[in-house]
Order: sequence, then C-alpha cells, then structure tokens
Amino acid sequence: MATRSVLCTLVNYTGEPLTFVGPPRLDHGILTPGREPPPACRSTAVWSAESDGVMTGTEGRVTYRGPSGSVTVYWNNPFVGGNDYGATPDGAYIITKVQGPKVGSNVNATYVVDRKHEAAPEADAPGGAAPAQAQPQAERPEEPGKNSHLPTGTGQVIVISPKDWLVDIAWQAVNSIEWSPLILEITENRHGSQSGAACPGILPTFPGVKASGKCQLQHQAKAAEREAKYAAAFERLKKEGMDEKLARARAREESSQNYNDFHSWCGDFVTWVFWKAWALRGEPEDKITSAELGKFLNREALNGAWRPGANLNMIEAYAKGLSLEAFRENQNAKGTPTGLLVWHAPGDGYAPKPGDIFMANRKSGGHISIVASCELEAIYAPSDTQRQHPHYRFTTLDGKSFDFRDEDGEAGWNEALAELSPEERKEIEVPQGKWQGVAQNERSTGATKDPLRGFIDTSKLREALGYR
Repeated sequence: MATRSVLCTLVNYTGEPLTFVGPPRLDHGILTPGREPPPACRSTAVWSAESDGVMTGTEGRVTYRGPSGSVTVYWNNPFVGGNDYGATPDGAYIITKVQGPKVGSNVNATYVVDRKHEAAPEADAPGGAAPAQAQPQAERPEEPGKNSHLPTGTGQVIVISPKDWLVDIAWQAVNSIEWSPLILEITENRHGSQSGAACPGILPTFPGVKASGKCQLQHQAKAAEREAKYAAAFERLKKEGMDEKLARARAREESSQNYNDFHSWCGDFVTWVFWKAWALRGEPEDKITSAELGKFLNREALNGAWRPGANLNMIEAYAKGLSLEAFRENQNAKGTPTGLLVWHAPGDGYAPKPGDIFMANRKSGGHISIVASCELEAIYAPSDTQRQHPHYRFTTLDGKSFDFRDEDGEAGWNEALAELSPEERKEIEVPQGKWQGVAQNERSTGATKDPLRGFIDTSKLREALGYR
C-alpha cells in the first residue's frame, strides 16, 4: 500500500449524467493504477490517488461536467500535515457535502453534488395560466438536532452532517484509541486490561449500559489466574513430549489471552453504527421501535444484556428470515425475510449500496463490515465467457484491532510501523498497547481473502432511520 492515498467518491444527486473531463490535475502523486476516474457518473464515481516516491503525498483535482454545469473536486493528503478536501461547482450545480478525515494516511473522501432547485413562479392573475412546475427536490433527511453528536477520544463533540449515509456516523469512529469514550460506547463498556492497555478506572455512563462509574473488575487477579493456567498447560504439554515452541503456542490457546477483552470488535462496530443512527433520531419510535431493532442488533442498550457470540448471527438470521435458534441449527436453512434487512447470497448479482452490510467467511468465526462505496460497473472473471456472474469492487469500513497480525494474516499497526523507514517513523506517533479503530478496505466480490459470505440490503432500515 502507498504511504498516502485518498479514495474519492463523487455522489451525483443532480438527476443528470456527469462526464469526466480529463486529464486530472495532479500536483503530487499519481492515480492508483486500475482505479482511475470512470468516464461517467450517473449515481457515483469512485477513483483513487496515491503517493509516488519517498516522503511524498497525493494532491489533485478531478472535474466532471453535465448538461447544467460542472464540478471540480480537490484532495490533499500530504506526507506531513493535515488532510484537506474541497469542491467547486459551476452553473446550476451546488455542493451539499464534502467529507474526509483531517488525519490519516489512507483515507476516504466523499463529495456530494446536487442541482439548484428554484421555486415555481406564481400565476400572473386569478384564472391565468397555471404556474410552471418546479423541479421536485429530492427528499432530504432532517438536519440533526443539537444533541445529534458523537463523543471523540479528546472529549470534544462532532455534529453530524445531513444524514445522507449511515457511513457519516461510521467515519466518526476512525482512528480512535482504545479506552476512549467512543470505544467504550461502541463496546458498551466491555473492556479488559492486557496487551499493554490499562483500564480507564472510571467508565462513562451510556443509556442502557450497566457498567459505569468506578471499574469493579479485578484485572490483576484475572491476569495472574491466566498466567498460572498458561504455565501449567505449558509444563503438561512438555511432559507429554511436545516441542517447546509448539507447546507455548498451544498453552496460550488453552489459556485464552482474551479473558476479559473485546469479544467481536467488528460486530460491535457495525451494531453500534445502526444503534447510534436510531438513537440520534429526534423521535426514534416513529418509524422503528427499539423492540424491532433489538431483533437483530446485539446491544445491551436495546435488549438489557449483551449476548456472547451473537453479534454476527443475530443480523444474518434476521436478514434470512430465520429465528436465531433455527439459524444456529442450520445456517443455510431457507427463511422468508419480512423485516428491515434482506440477505443476498454470493452470485445473485446484487451490487451493494453505501450503508449495506458485507459479511465474509473467516476461520476465526466470520467478519462483518459496512459498505462505504461500490463501483457499479461489473467486473467479470476471465473464465466467465457468458458474463453471467459479475464481480463488483467495493470499499468497506471495518472495526479492527490494530496491534499485531491477526488470525487471518492481516498485519496490525505494530508490524506495519516496523516496516517504515526511520524518516517515516519520525512523523508518526507510535501507538502503545492494544488499539481498536476502523480500517478502510478495498474489496471485490471475487476476492479469496475475506471471501464473500453475503451482502445484506439495509435500504428499508436506512429509510426507517431517516437516511438514504
């Protein structure tokens, strides 16, 4: 991966086709090979730019033109300093949103362009000609109220932009460090004290969450108990003739390092995003009740308790129209989806939309994330001569632990930092201990890493929550 990159998504609400005006202007860096701006933007256009060389960033502009105007979008992700984004409309077009993180090496930026909507003129006199019909403006979700905010690691407040996508909320969790108020809210205060992390001592209070105030857990006692169990298992395996290196690894498996840690960070993140979207509504019971939400979101704030091992299962079972019990007996059983989520199995040609759910198969128990963007132009495998089974490229936001290489071989922060040059490391605050955050991943439905288990269409849920 390049040292710096920006994945740009232009969202077209004008109702008119937009055409790429090339070439792009690149002040620094290059367009990512194979991820150039597409020729047309009817609903979305996605492209990527990245650094090219040592200690460089990426900066550039791309222009799209339509029948009623044009729009030029700008990005700058320097090697040193904060990120910057902008957009300049022309003609009858307006910019309703420019969003991207101010910090981060490999980031997403979103630009939304719309068309100006003028009121219809009044009739000259009673009985005169009927007034011309104004172009209807797309229905917009309500602006967030004064309490529509998310805590950040610094204790500051972020007011959410107009509610276009659920990923507006998801992005606020990017790059948060473990035990910040945001992380503790996402996990509903389930926490531990290991891998270099220290218990915060005082836990914030969130609606529905039982653990708050002074922490009552005996972290040191649990750590000592775990280490004693590990030492006993190691000695037993050595006496049985097992190789010492293998015995250490097997003993660690038996003594489980996650004795009091996060159980399913990726699932915690996804369920939190949808719960938070509901909680931020002015009158959340109007279109969706907490009882309905609690059928598929494993949240203590909704159900009064958090159920181990249910983060992913509850969502998939509901989307397939199965009870959780029936799903656990047979995950491939046929159900009848009648709720707010709809399951799409691999190969059915479904192209995910921003805010949908992506689920993958993993040896460690599966994975779940939120779709941030998708290239709607199908990509076919070379063997698919009849072009019947398209693959789609898409980007996800994934809850991820950033410390070490995970069970599926993906490098964490510590390993990635070790590969940087001394000059690059000087520009980065090296994390200590165990980090939790949100990673941006570019994916394909035909990928062998995190192979597609299925997509979940969340359009009905998004509508009920007041999002696109």
